[in-house]
Amino acid sequence: MCHGCSRASNHGTSVSYIYDLQVHYSTKFDKPASFLLQSRTVNLENPDISLLLELLQIDSPSGDEAPIADWLESWIPDNVINPEIQRYGDSLIVSRGKRPDVALFAHIDTTGFTLGYGSSLIPIGGPAVVSGDGVRPAGQSGSEATLEVRSGEWLLKGAAAAPGSRYVYSAAPEYDTKSIRSPYLDNRAGVYSALQCLLQCNNIAVAFTTGEEHSGNGATVCAGMLYRDFGITQALISDITWDTEYIKCGQGVAISLRDRMVPRQRFLDQVLKIAEESGIPFQREIESAGGSDGGYIQRSGHPIDWVFVGAPEKGPHTAREEIVFSDLESMTEMLAALVRGLKKETEG
Repeated sequence: MCHGCSRASNHGTSVSYIYDLQVHYSTKFDKPASFLLQSRTVNLENPDISLLLELLQIDSPSGDEAPIADWLESWIPDNVINPEIQRYGDSLIVSRGKRPDVALFAHIDTTGFTLGYGSSLIPIGGPAVVSGDGVRPAGQSGSEATLEVRSGEWLLKGAAAAPGSRYVYSAAPEYDTKSIRSPYLDNRAGVYSALQCLLQCNNIAVAFTTGEEHSGNGATVCAGMLYRDFGITQALISDITWDTEYIKCGQGVAISLRDRMVPRQRFLDQVLKIAEESGIPFQREIESAGGSDGGYIQRSGHPIDWVFVGAPEKGPHTAREEIVFSDLESMTEMLAALVRGLKKETEG
């Protein structure tokens, strides 16, 4: 995601819980689907966000999305009723119902780093680093090192590895009753919301796409397959945007009226009408730069309308991204309401 303007916001540092990944995670989510539906309000007195935390455990910098694609291929049949799954490389299309009218797009890649020659760290996507950020090899616990910024160059310190190795931020998720702070909430939170919609909506398709932070190839491929196989012409982008002067954390999901790309106005008007009628809190975002899978869909050559729907976060692309739980809740609820409402608009 690079949906907002290029500015990171400061945020608080106090937390009530630090999640121990090694102790609390399991390979598969061990709660039934009914638990997920019941917990969509994220009980603020005792937050239970096990699915999101499990997603945050899985590393997948752009180009290396196979681990999260494998996890989704395993988790979805165990938790979603009658899904159909198609895999294209490491992108997935998951559908429910005879002929879905609407598709969600949720990218499964993140930013990261490639170890170059001379201990240099080359960005994958657009990570926003500060000297001293902890990093580790993708897919490995331990072996932590630090990133040092020297004369504009990013260098790996405290570890040795072969050039070409992939690195990611090493910070563990932290959360309290209000918000969660972690690397890679962009776009693990968008994947989380898309999975919740798969559980709640009986007639839906979801494209879990690769390469959004780098090339957009996954969205381009999935747009073609969704149009060819289902005739889908309506898409919603389940992704994360940025806390800015006008879009604030804690005030609801953002629906983007535009970024550097402009969605088709008639479809946008339909989305906004359904959003207003839903009673779910939301904010209207207007940007002149940035983009998402929506831009890749628009350039794919397929007649698929799209609108971006996402919770705002502080600290985008840093090791300290932060999302407010109530915004994540409104994001999930809004996406589900739009899937149902746009289906009715199509039938009407």
